[in-house]
Amino acid sequence: MARWKARSAVYVAASQIGCEGLGLLRNIILARLLGPSEMGVFATLAITLSLLDMISDLGPDRLLIQAEDGDLEEFQATAQTLLAARGLVCSLLLAAIAYPAAALLGNPSLSWMIAALGAVAGIRGLLHLDCKRIQRNHDFRSSMIVELASAGMTTAAVFLLMQHIHDASAFVWISLLQVVILVIASHLVAGRRYWLTYRPEIAGRLFRFGWPLACNSLIMFGALQGDRLVVLASATAADLGRYAVAFQLTMVPTLLISRIASTVLLPVLARSQNSPQKFAARLDLISAVLGLIALTFTLAVMWTGNLAIGLLYGDVFQVTPAVIRWLAIMQGLRILRAVPSLTAMARADSLNPLASNVLRLTGIIAAATVGLSGWGLEAIAAAGCGGEVVALIGSALLLQCRQGINPAAIWKASALFAAGISLGWLAMGNVFVVQAGAVGLAGAIVLLAILRILRIARTSEIVRVSPATPELRAMLVDKGI
Repeated sequence: MARWKARSAVYVAASQIGCEGLGLLRNIILARLLGPSEMGVFATLAITLSLLDMISDLGPDRLLIQAEDGDLEEFQATAQTLLAARGLVCSLLLAAIAYPAAALLGNPSLSWMIAALGAVAGIRGLLHLDCKRIQRNHDFRSSMIVELASAGMTTAAVFLLMQHIHDASAFVWISLLQVVILVIASHLVAGRRYWLTYRPEIAGRLFRFGWPLACNSLIMFGALQGDRLVVLASATAADLGRYAVAFQLTMVPTLLISRIASTVLLPVLARSQNSPQKFAARLDLISAVLGLIALTFTLAVMWTGNLAIGLLYGDVFQVTPAVIRWLAIMQGLRILRAVPSLTAMARADSLNPLASNVLRLTGIIAAATVGLSGWGLEAIAAAGCGGEVVALIGSALLLQCRQGINPAAIWKASALFAAGISLGWLAMGNVFVVQAGAVGLAGAIVLLAILRILRIARTSEIVRVSPATPELRAMLVDKGI
């Protein structure tokens, strides 16, 4: 069983890394062919589709996995009916708002593209959910095949497609191709026939399960996409194209780090939730590890982010040094914010991550204020960082209030992160200092890792050789020794 679960985790990781990597590759190809202005229009279409997709997601595939009777064919068929209905409603809605939205954005040519995205939503509604259902048995192979087939074939098709299309309408055709392959693949790997039915009691459960997810998705959309919405409303299409490229380049590694951390570290904390001493020790270790990862990632992006943008996308997509620094700090704070969120989830407290995302919206409000006042991309990115700081502090304090967990380890990791970032910012512009800092940082990480291992080994040795007092026996049981 343990080997099977480990293999399942590999399938999940391979799917996530493969899809994110192929998506990044597609955007690099398109950016080099389209240029900043058309990529800004491209980003506008992506935001529109993402918004509708997130706020209409009732999560029938997730309840299919979690419900005790989710394996029943009628349950799956009802979930597929709701998915198809959602696709139809989204199609009609996109067709209805296409012209007004294009007029509001000041680009009438967008109207047919937004309407055409309705076909993407409608086709997605025909997805066969059998590849989701079998995840009940920790079988992720079908999902991996479906997702990687869609991402891989679409990426390959981009090379052919871009020989004939040289504007932002490429997003429409790429999205259509991707969703068609996704739906076809889901039917090919399915072990059951595809059929639709409607059972009121099951549909009611799906709605009750899904509406909080839809509300949370709206908040998540604001937290993740809000900065780009502000840029869309306050800057040119070219500025949006550059900002979107820089944002994605920094966000993709952050998402992967957060997902892997959640998969690996959440069970570690959850297993020790009934032992305060062990829980505190593991929280201290996780805070230190994610804090170091956040600092390393942030400094790397601060020092080399624009160079990477130039190499991958072209020099025309490079942003000002201040923008890349603020974006780097923003993503580093998101990695650090995973610590209190994971800790809360280990105690089955799902309110903490939701509250954290709500607090993150303060940064969007600040970004809208400075962006619409004409302060530029640097101020928008800096305001986003402020929102992340508020979210991190609020999440840690909420953890203390609701769960009684001392957030000292989180404050320590945050202080080290702030100190490291401050030194890294001061070092910008001095190549020798940057190089020396990189070497010093790598050495410090190795040294801290060695000290941590020695500390754990020393503690274990002391526990093993000390007299077996009742208190010590209780500690041995608690530590599993």
